[in-house]
Parts: sequence; structure tokens; C-alpha cells
Amino acid sequence: IMMALYDPYVGKYSLLITDDDKSCRDSLRDLFELKGYTTYIASCGREAVQIAKEEELHLLILDANLPDYSGLETLRIITREISFSIPSIFISGEITKELQIDLISANAYSLIPKPINVHVMRDMVDLVIEKYYRKF
Repeated sequence: IMMALYDPYVGKYSLLITDDDKSCRDSLRDLFELKGYTTYIASCGREAVQIAKEEELHLLILDANLPDYSGLETLRIITREISFSIPSIFISGEITKELQIDLISANAYSLIPKPINVHVMRDMVDLVIEKYYRKF
């Protein structure tokens, strides 16, 4: 399916990108701001939780391995304390069976390996937004 270049829905949605790797955060932010998403950036789980308390978020992009809480712990705190139904996409340089099982049980939408394929990431975000928010 070809997406129109201008997407009238995009400006309404905000993403939280949490990764301790600055270049990864920055490239994802650039990718999604170019598409018109509002982006928030966190370098660790604590920052992510703080932002989630202050901003309305539509999607979490979480690195599985963060310096303080894991991505999974961060997701659990946010869903428990702030918003039960917020969708999440995880990224990880090390994809294990255990991580996959944990993410399924935490109801994560997807897991994308690092280095990130930007086309896969962009399509996945569009899919999640479509599925969760554009109910006609």
C-alpha cells in the first residue's frame, strides 16, 4: 500500500523513543519528526517514566536494554502507573527467546532487531498507529 506523502493524521500522534544510544535516538527522532510525529526522547527508563507522566503519548519505542530499568520494566511501570493501553515497539541488539517470551506476555506489539532497518521501523509505527487509533 502506498502511503500519501502528507498524512493528515500524523500530527496528532506522539512517540516516546527510549534508548541509551544517542545516535540511535537521534536518527529515530529525525525519521519520525520528518513524518510529522511529535517525538519525546529518553536515555533511560526513569526519564521515560517521567515523560510518560507529563505528556500524552500514543506509542512507546523502547530499547530492551537500558542502563537503569530494562525496557520491559519501564513498560510495566508506565502501564501500571500511567496508561494501561499504550502500545509499545521494542528494539534490541540481542534478541533472545526469553526476551521474545517476556515481550509477548507484556503485550508488546513488536520487536525490531538492531541495527534498525528504518523502513521496517517506519512501517511498524504506521501499523501500530493505524491499528490502535484510526478506528473508522
